[in-house]
Amino acid sequence: MKIRLATPLLALALLGVSACGGSTSSSNNTVPADADVVVKAVEGISWNQKEFNVAAADGPVVIYAVNDSSIAHNLYVLDADEQVIGDFIDLPKRGSDGSRQLTLAPGEYRLVCKIPGHNNMNSKLTVT
Repeated sequence: MKIRLATPLLALALLGVSACGGSTSSSNNTVPADADVVVKAVEGISWNQKEFNVAAADGPVVIYAVNDSSIAHNLYVLDADEQVIGDFIDLPKRGSDGSRQLTLAPGEYRLVCKIPGHNNMNSKLTVT
């Protein structure tokens, strides 16, 4: 009798514990209210878009990035001369996020991941 009662209780307890683990999906991440650009690392070693646009007119641009992928990434902003602008955003695991405020003149920039083999993570950012 004790074994028959213990088995369903143990199963229920394990189900409850597994539910507490939750997911670190970006659905729990809150995009900052001042974010001008939202970039997501997605499965397949790519950003969620090939092109991003923002109107800044020589003002600050807030870039928010989140890792919706199962592997580590980082996000660098490069100018037309391939020079890094500001600090990179580290996205070491699924659900990690971060933002940077940069002063960007109108023009074209690149959003890239510099981890070897992540060459596909190369999107255009146009600032007008």
